Amino acid sequence: MQLTWAQGSTTAAISGVVKDRSGLELPGATVIAVHQPTNTQYVTVTNTEGRFTIQNMRVGGPYTVRTSFVGYQEQRVENVVLNLGQTARVDFNVSESNQQLGEVQVVGQRDDVFNKDRTGAATNVSREQIENLPTLSRSLQDFTRLTPQASGNSIGGSNNRYNNITIDGAVNNDVFGLSGSGTPGGSAGTQPISLDAIQEIQVVVAPYDVKMGNFTGGGINAVTRSGSNNFTGSAYAFGRNEKTIGKAVEGPRERADEFTNYQYGARVGGPILRDKLFFFLNVDATRISEPVRFAPGSAESQIPAETAQGLADFVRTTYGYDVGSFGAIDRRTESNKVFARLDWNINNNHQFTIRHNFVDAFDDNISRSRDFVRFGNNAYQFNSTTNSSVAELNSRFGNNLANNLILGYSRIREDRETAGALFPQVTIYDAVGTFEFGSQRSSAANELDQDIFEFTDNLTYHLGNHNFTVGTHNEFFKFRNLFINNYNGRWDFNSISDFEAGRVSRVRATYSLDSNNPLPAAEFNAMQLGFYVQDEYTASEKLTLTLGLRADLPVFPDTPARNEKFENDFQALYPGLRTDRTPGGTILWAPRFGFNYTPTEDRSIQVRGGTGIFTGRVPFVWLSNQFTNTGTILGTVDQRNPSAFVTSIDEQRNAGTAVRTVEVNVVSEDFKLPQVWRNNLAVDYTLPGEIVATVEGIYTKTLNDVVYSNLNLTEPVGTLPGADNREVYASSTSGRRVNGDYTSVILLDNTNQGYRYSVTGQLRKNFTNGLNSSVAYTYGKAKDVNSGTSSTALSNWEYNQVVNNPNDPALEYSRFDVRHRIVGTTGYTFRYANNFATSFSLFYEGQSGLPFTYLYAQDLNNDGNFGNDLLYIPRTRDEINLVPVEGGPDQDEQWAALDAFIAGDEYLNSRRGQYAERNGARLPWTHQIDLRLLQDFYVNTGEKRHTFQVTFDVFNVGNLINKDWGRQYFVSNSANEIIRFAGREANGTPRFTYNPNSRAYNVSQFASRWQGQLGLRYIFN
Repeated sequence: MQLTWAQGSTTAAISGVVKDRSGLELPGATVIAVHQPTNTQYVTVTNTEGRFTIQNMRVGGPYTVRTSFVGYQEQRVENVVLNLGQTARVDFNVSESNQQLGEVQVVGQRDDVFNKDRTGAATNVSREQIENLPTLSRSLQDFTRLTPQASGNSIGGSNNRYNNITIDGAVNNDVFGLSGSGTPGGSAGTQPISLDAIQEIQVVVAPYDVKMGNFTGGGINAVTRSGSNNFTGSAYAFGRNEKTIGKAVEGPRERADEFTNYQYGARVGGPILRDKLFFFLNVDATRISEPVRFAPGSAESQIPAETAQGLADFVRTTYGYDVGSFGAIDRRTESNKVFARLDWNINNNHQFTIRHNFVDAFDDNISRSRDFVRFGNNAYQFNSTTNSSVAELNSRFGNNLANNLILGYSRIREDRETAGALFPQVTIYDAVGTFEFGSQRSSAANELDQDIFEFTDNLTYHLGNHNFTVGTHNEFFKFRNLFINNYNGRWDFNSISDFEAGRVSRVRATYSLDSNNPLPAAEFNAMQLGFYVQDEYTASEKLTLTLGLRADLPVFPDTPARNEKFENDFQALYPGLRTDRTPGGTILWAPRFGFNYTPTEDRSIQVRGGTGIFTGRVPFVWLSNQFTNTGTILGTVDQRNPSAFVTSIDEQRNAGTAVRTVEVNVVSEDFKLPQVWRNNLAVDYTLPGEIVATVEGIYTKTLNDVVYSNLNLTEPVGTLPGADNREVYASSTSGRRVNGDYTSVILLDNTNQGYRYSVTGQLRKNFTNGLNSSVAYTYGKAKDVNSGTSSTALSNWEYNQVVNNPNDPALEYSRFDVRHRIVGTTGYTFRYANNFATSFSLFYEGQSGLPFTYLYAQDLNNDGNFGNDLLYIPRTRDEINLVPVEGGPDQDEQWAALDAFIAGDEYLNSRRGQYAERNGARLPWTHQIDLRLLQDFYVNTGEKRHTFQVTFDVFNVGNLINKDWGRQYFVSNSANEIIRFAGREANGTPRFTYNPNSRAYNVSQFASRWQGQLGLRYIFN
């Protein structure tokens, strides 16, 4: 038996040929495949060439496949297991019989690598792996990390917003693009579905099947479990607390603060009508309460407790506002999930499935770092509720025609609740650290409603050596997004003393221009339509070709309001630019070609690959900015050095001068959805001992990606004096703006700059005695001009780090550049005394540090942006003008510390006299080993087996062995502002200060400790 690749995102298939002993094909032979758990039967007849194909089959098994033909012995293949998106190849060689017909049995063997239809890079995660591999969060990400080309939520060096996630063939993305996980509810800290409801997961990086689309990163497909003729079920609970975690890795070896993390649930499945109607039900809950680290005054923080207390007292006394706690804070994350599924065998040719998934969750959001503290009332709670339903009909018409129909609907409701009384957000950039209090500026007016309907239909026709597919996948979206950034005001101060004296550095605020509607929301509809045709052609027993063409059409039936004043104001600079324009109406063609060639008869070597274009979605949050930022709905305040600090929320529009401005977001006339050209070439080879070696290369070239520019930014007026001679802009706000009526005019446009590539070497071996092992090494590089890490147009522009013109960003390393990654798994099961089994499994991940950027703090070049000026690394002391810090180190002390810091940092030291690169620096290598120990005790009562199972998962085993092993690192926002711009001399020379307590990066206190989780489970089957 051999496996072939990719027949869809919810089902599997079987194909093969029936021959007699002389090698002649037998047309008209009957082939019957029976899914043993449900007795579902799939029947077909071989064609004139003796070939057969059965489409749209249930994932899993085992199956028994048998063939019969008059005058020949019946032959049967047992224990066939079908993986998601794969086709199992089952060939028969039958013998003539002149006597009573007998039966020949053949036991099927799985082969996950050598598949005649396998072309591009992909990873399948079976139910067995889901049950046996270590996991703490019980998340999809704990298993998608098995993909060599993945890192976190990024696949193939791409932004996670460019992935496509489906469950049961229906969209399960955060298509709006707000969550870091890329799934609905991700910002509320929940998983989109209970792990106990998942049957199998598939990750595709370069699939050349045109049915797989809507991504330029990677595709993550999962199918859910179903009931069978046997009643089966499980009740489970998993938990961890401060007693199952290691001690602090920095400072005093203290135990973790008290926290709890519990997950519990149950599942049951079985027949409603045997062989006909089946059900599956799963309920699941998570309860997490954990401390917020880096409290001022603790060993982890460089900020003294008395400084934070003094600031809190001053605000309470002066403004009557409680900033909340700066000490220990517990943040909670909770979720409830219910999943239900029905499967109906209408007859042997038609199967119907319907399922519903409900998730209700919330997450308390507050974070700190060594030099940054958010007070308690700067926290917010993110709430999320998802209802998702999917119906699927799989049909077969005769022996050669099959159809797969999927209908889906998802209703997602999310909002943020701010802590404490509503108050402007205040950020103080003091030499000792950064302080933030008041209502979180992006959360005071933040709600999102999403309604998603989808329709998919794939018709497959088998003709001789060809499998023809004609299909369509269509998504219809309805959004309501209330998001008014800085609704409550955003106030910056350069020091605590400035704050106490009322000396404001900058104020920004946004307000409604409609007095009757103080909270206007973006409401719009969108569609993404896809149509495709494909031919999978078996050219010979050694060569299989896949050729397809896909067409994607984005449609935006709604348009933002028109702003004729804006059109007139910018007509000369950008003719034809309008606020009421949306992308769409352009057909995006995506041809694809894949091949698989096996030059030897024993199929010990396989060459495969392909080339093709992939079209993705634009995260709709990037387009929603246009609907509120037309210049007719919201007004903005953005002023340096206003005369007074205004605390009234209703008066934020009156902060600063009497001049009011608007922010406008527009899209270029010919803007296109993201597209890439992806190429894949791989060789699989069987080494002695049945070890399979794979070498795989992937190269991706950007065709359309996003780039932002501010059309309201004037040209530079000069350069800085000295070694750092970057371009600078006018010092006044009015001098920086082309038109003083506008704060900024952010244009969303396309770029074709960028590329990604990776080379992977992998070894794997499946053992029959319970040991399965693999190890893979990947080297990759990714470059882009904008990594698209923010949800707003303004942030994507102003935080894209540059040396000179922020409207012309250079091609630099991507935030998702991986470079080196090693993953390995192994496991073993001991069975003994008839009633016991002990298993262990290990997962190892080693990775070169994630990229980050060295920056100046504050706005060095006067472009109006804080946090985007790449650092110039001085060779000598005379290349940087350091000035004393009041009550702190003088120039000599600062230079000595800075020079030592640069010398001790390999990246900075190598670039003395040059600028830092965007994402050019890297965190240290990390190594993590995760372990699962599983003990089963089982008893049989009649036809039922009852299993009592105890599991213990340990993440970061290295730290359990040695306190210095397994360390994990981070830099807040992936940017380190180690040198602070502190104004200019009379001749324009910039002044700087350096904090001798600066670090290149922080040690992640929780992730660096070993963490254990105890699990208890009862299973009956």
